[in-house]
Amino acid sequence: MIRFLLVVLIGIFFLGCEEKNSEPMVVSTNMWIGYSPLYYAEKKGWLRKHNIKLVRTVSLGESLDTFEKGSADMLCGTQYELKKVSDNDANNGRIILLDRSNGGDIILSNLSIDELKSEKKIDVYLEIDSVNSVLFEYFMKEYSLSETQINYIDKTPDISARLRMKKTPTVIVTYSPYDEMLKKQNYKMIASTKDSELLVVDIIYAPFKTSEKFSKELDRLNFLIAKSLSDLKTKPKEYYKAINDDFGFKDYDEFEDALGSIEWIYSSDNPNIRKKVIKQLKHVKPYVVGE
Repeated sequence: MIRFLLVVLIGIFFLGCEEKNSEPMVVSTNMWIGYSPLYYAEKKGWLRKHNIKLVRTVSLGESLDTFEKGSADMLCGTQYELKKVSDNDANNGRIILLDRSNGGDIILSNLSIDELKSEKKIDVYLEIDSVNSVLFEYFMKEYSLSETQINYIDKTPDISARLRMKKTPTVIVTYSPYDEMLKKQNYKMIASTKDSELLVVDIIYAPFKTSEKFSKELDRLNFLIAKSLSDLKTKPKEYYKAINDDFGFKDYDEFEDALGSIEWIYSSDNPNIRKKVIKQLKHVKPYVVGE
């Protein structure tokens, strides 16, 4: 009996140690206002309490690379990054929808849309390996432009922003604040993500293996995002102060301007947008509040 009790006590001890020292669920994310609920939850100590850890990256590309190398269990990204991982993931994953770009992603040109339609060749400056390509794909479909008209020129937004006014038909796909330099060159905005048909969304993606291994953590993360957004609504200045060590806004007004470039779609308040996103993301099952 004593030997049996010792075995049980030793087993309980090791189980307790294993639970206490279990590895955290790691989320790869970059500095973007749409992912700020994660940073707020981290500052509040909620993530650590529930065995969740953030890994910061400088770009969506680095976030994707970190995730694909196995250094993160979840990925913050857009439709573009999600398609990249979904194409290589045989198992259906889960997603948490966060927000949609509300004018932060922009298409500019030296011609009107009607003028572009009649052109045989259009130089399109964009970062091909990014969500720019998704946005322009939607734009082409919306305005019936043909691939035969398009000459793609792969440039990062900071380089495209220095483009002087050209005489040949030109389109630049970019995002704020790079559009301001182009406007000074007299390029005109012809479309943006304020148009619901040009949908760019921020998403947190969990592959099937993560939802299986970290089911509790995933449920808690979903709840903590809701809790963070509730605080943003009721205590915006407290939220601003909590995240600003990371984001470095010069003042509260700049923080509000950044919020204005997105529209939260996390809750079920935007059913039409959510349905449209779900339809586009065929490889994954949306992870909805309350599921």
